[in-house]
Amino acid sequence: MNSNSNQELSKEERNTALNEIEPKRIQAMNAMGLHILQQMGAKEKADGSNLLISPYSIAAAIGMAYNGSVGETRREMAEVMGWSGLEMDQVNASQAALQQLLTHPGKGIEIGIANSMWTKEGIPVEENYQTTIQQTYEAEIRTLNGQPAQAKEEINQWVKQHTEGMIPNLMQEPPEKEALMILVNAIAFDGNWMDEFDPEYTTDEEFKLVNGKDLSVRMMHQTKQFQYSGNEDWQAVRLPYGEGQMHLLVVLPREGRTLDEIQQQLLDDPERLDTGSEYRLVELSLPRFRAEYGMNLKEVLQRLGMEMAFDPYAANFTGMISRGPNLQAYIGQILHRAVMEVSEQGTVAAASTMVGMEAGSAPPTDPVMMDVNRPFMVAVVDKSTGAWLFAGNINQPEEIASR
Repeated sequence: MNSNSNQELSKEERNTALNEIEPKRIQAMNAMGLHILQQMGAKEKADGSNLLISPYSIAAAIGMAYNGSVGETRREMAEVMGWSGLEMDQVNASQAALQQLLTHPGKGIEIGIANSMWTKEGIPVEENYQTTIQQTYEAEIRTLNGQPAQAKEEINQWVKQHTEGMIPNLMQEPPEKEALMILVNAIAFDGNWMDEFDPEYTTDEEFKLVNGKDLSVRMMHQTKQFQYSGNEDWQAVRLPYGEGQMHLLVVLPREGRTLDEIQQQLLDDPERLDTGSEYRLVELSLPRFRAEYGMNLKEVLQRLGMEMAFDPYAANFTGMISRGPNLQAYIGQILHRAVMEVSEQGTVAAASTMVGMEAGSAPPTDPVMMDVNRPFMVAVVDKSTGAWLFAGNINQPEEIASR
């Protein structure tokens, strides 16, 4: 992970960064994540597979390409990403500030973020473009090896190194021979619970799969004050990491409701999860799980309306690479991979502080039950910005391999 990822920013640095971040851009990023979960969700639900993405990381990769886009290609990208009406400088300043905040999360949390752009040898990259993505995205500019198999190996090694081995195989297939460039992003997150789950209370229990069958899972148990909201369609709880600066949002559809229905509700009304949210005593049962998911975002982004960027004949990236004889830049692939493990571990000392308990009246004494024993949605959320670092559908909790 980034060597500086556990250092803290001063209060002044944090406020400066927060002021640069466009709230609209965060909402758009989270909504884009929900759209991708919906698009991919039907396919993965049928397989019973888990689905995990990083909306932040996807926005970072596409932001790199966006800086080189021109005309209709740029308009289409902005439309899909929710950047219409924002100046390029605003998008970049917001992105740089968010990256700074996320890579200095404070005690109990480590985050590694890696960005790079690989271009074929001899391709003249515009100087302004190169400077912008190096400064804004801290991206490395690398030469794409002319041998596809070797190119795949080099990119995978680079990502593995930048995520401390958490993502060893970003690329499953060698790149297409005709692709002029490949954008790569990777994010790794390691957060300790503010209140850990006691492993003594972890038991084998049944988890109901989409196909109606039962799967035996390791179910963790904890009864504590958590930020909670719920209605007739779903229950949601937020489990804080570190000193409360980030949390895991767990959304459980009620019996008979689907993740797709809940995600559509969240797209229609992004504030819905916060409505009626309060600190409650929650008797929580949550499976331990590992989720890993990788994909080429090309098809899903095309379905969402970003078509020209991937079209060798229509794409306009002259802000990145000047057009020349037989030279037309387009995006060949946008590869993305995310990994998450949720277990009992947490920081022991942090339990003495309960962030936010000063708000509102004394919580009701009767605990609310939340038994996460069927497919559910998760998101790792940065509290200060509301940004979703990760979002996923957990259809089948995989057991975490012992290290």
